[in-house]
Amino acid sequence: MNDGRCSTRFRNLWCRRRDARSRARVRILLPLALAAIAPAAYSAAEEATSVATAPADEVAALVRDLSDPSYEIRTKATRRLCMLGPAAAEALRGVASGDNAEAALRARRILAVLDEVYFAGVEVTLAFSATQVGWDTPVDLRLTLSNRSTYPARVPFVLDAARRGPAESDAAQVADMLDLAEWLQVRGPSGREIVLRVDDIAADPAVTDVVQQRLNNPPDSVLPPGKEAVLVAKAFNRGWARYPLLDAGEYIATLVYEPEWDDETLAAQRIGSVSSKPAKITVGEAAPAAVSRGGDEAALTVQREGADLVARLTNRSDQPVYVNRNLGPAAPFAPAAWVYTLAESVHEVPAGGNPATDWRDFDEALFTEVGPGQTLEVARTGIARLRATLDRAGANLASDRWTVHLSYTNRCDRQWQARDGAALLGKEDAPRVFQMPLPKRILSGRHLSNAVNAPELE
Repeated sequence: MNDGRCSTRFRNLWCRRRDARSRARVRILLPLALAAIAPAAYSAAEEATSVATAPADEVAALVRDLSDPSYEIRTKATRRLCMLGPAAAEALRGVASGDNAEAALRARRILAVLDEVYFAGVEVTLAFSATQVGWDTPVDLRLTLSNRSTYPARVPFVLDAARRGPAESDAAQVADMLDLAEWLQVRGPSGREIVLRVDDIAADPAVTDVVQQRLNNPPDSVLPPGKEAVLVAKAFNRGWARYPLLDAGEYIATLVYEPEWDDETLAAQRIGSVSSKPAKITVGEAAPAAVSRGGDEAALTVQREGADLVARLTNRSDQPVYVNRNLGPAAPFAPAAWVYTLAESVHEVPAGGNPATDWRDFDEALFTEVGPGQTLEVARTGIARLRATLDRAGANLASDRWTVHLSYTNRCDRQWQARDGAALLGKEDAPRVFQMPLPKRILSGRHLSNAVNAPELE
């Protein structure tokens, strides 16, 4: 885990995906803006009438108006046809291949726009698998799509079970959550927005692949008329990708879709907008106070205890993580050092006595799972011994302005294993932890403690 909210790599990929979607919408909707952006003298209320059904003669008249000499009439017809959506598609396809070049061009532009609109005629329902849970009780979110229209509808999800893959895998869970998260709004007690968290995607190649696939090919399916599809986002609050429900109180999830019309009238009338009925869930037992509500991963603190200086690490994430207390200069050990600082002068004293350097020295008992909000000791040193070591290194201990903190770095994770530790897989004389894939959630990266001032070390 490199970041409590999500890995840097995932964050970059997700931003690129959102940018790509936005560019696609602008590119498709721009022709409509060119054809019908100017305001027209007509009643907006008239445009906002029901579009569930459309008489054939109305559609035929609107299609004829696409080639009317009046710009205002063409604009009004374009907007109304966009509002009718699939009900006008068949007639538009006929005109798009017709002999009237001007009308055909406008019809093709409208069809291109309609091809980018999701959920046309679809009723969306959300429901949690339980309504009362503790903060760490896994709960699923069920999404039901019902096409109430007589026309096919596009939806931004994978509906084909064969394409979705094994339902219980981490990759499938992440895929479903990412697909849903683009349109989902989750709010907690007092209306606070809850943000999606994703564990380090590099810890699992299958998860990395599924994120990359969604970057290159965002999901898209067609729901036939009169049909229903059900998607279940597993472990909505506890999976690899999740919305953490950490505080006691009521949480509300709503799916909201707003087509990004360039046309001001269509945007103002929120044509094509879809909002599900809210799904509600109540959390009775809150997470420990030490679990970060903002997504912090861990806290490393140093304090004096009698004659010793002690460093402790608290797991501030909402999931259990493994902490490597095998201290040493390089992976699979965790480099850790007491860092003396005074102005531009810096000295480092290795933590842990005699650091191990060979994988045979790796102590599995020091590779420990730590629950959310729990704390464990990672390093301890005698203050007198630390001062003597710093003095021999030339540190200026006469000043009262120097400080010391602990620097801890762990690179013993699945990425290290794939790169350097693969030879230990199945090796009988290797520590058992290296004979199999390492746990997915391991505290990695560099962590710095608070600084302790010189007067506290007298």
